Amino acid sequence: LTELRDITMCPNICGIACFVVLLIFSPIDIIFICTMAESLCVFNSSEFKDVQPIYLSEEESGVINIIEDVYAYFRALFNKQEISERALKLTEEAANLNPANYTVLSSKNTERIEQRFEKRSRILLSHHRRLLIEILNDPTGELEFTQSMLQEDYKNYHAWQHRQWLISHFKLWDNELVYSEEMIKKDARNNSAWNYRYFVINSTTGFDAQVIEREIQMTLENIKKLPHNESAWNYLNGIVEDRGPSSFENVVNFCEYLLSQKQTSPQLLAFLCAICFLIWIRCVDIFGNSTNRIV
Repeated sequence: LTELRDITMCPNICGIACFVVLLIFSPIDIIFICTMAESLCVFNSSEFKDVQPIYLSEEESGVINIIEDVYAYFRALFNKQEISERALKLTEEAANLNPANYTVLSSKNTERIEQRFEKRSRILLSHHRRLLIEILNDPTGELEFTQSMLQEDYKNYHAWQHRQWLISHFKLWDNELVYSEEMIKKDARNNSAWNYRYFVINSTTGFDAQVIEREIQMTLENIKKLPHNESAWNYLNGIVEDRGPSSFENVVNFCEYLLSQKQTSPQLLAFLCAICFLIWIRCVDIFGNSTNRIV
């Protein structure tokens, strides 16, 4: 009713229509009609005087007439590739009227992304940036660029992917392990930072016994602070699963400590199940090899 009251203040027929249908239709019908009426009010403003609307095609002639103006203006702005506050507002109106319209939803998502990042990040998202750097064969300033991107959003997947390509292609491995640790300290739940750390180690020193021990200790310290940290558990599981049971003892002891502290996070229980399964597989392999055949 509050929405209806506000809409009836709109200086056109929409408000009057909503008031009349209050006596005829159900509350759900009223909400739908009010939503469409509110959308129509948008297009009576001077905001769209410079836009030439593109009206319905023959194939779309069955669409309810009240939606006509919304999509006419949407098509006009979409064809112009306009990125603006009014374009975003218009796509929201169109999406409300027809949530199944893929073009509207794609346009809405694209505009939100492009408004969030600067022009340089849009090039990054489309992989053009990587192509330009490869042609120029000059990564100067790129690590700093990705660092600034990750300062705005620690979990920017595209920035992490770009940085990973940079250090691999131009062999810029120095200080990357330290950088990954800094990013994990800023957000211990950042799965991208943990994956990046794994990539750096796997591409440089490898996971020898000393590195495994160091990484396990660092990961356990993070888990102790945040027992429900799925990213840290996944990293630990990756180390243990790939390297075999040689480092299981201190990890199992740590898990038993957590259980003694009444910590029963799903990640902990899943990790223990995975370890038990790996140990069982190893035992079967050893036992089977020693007896050749088990009946």
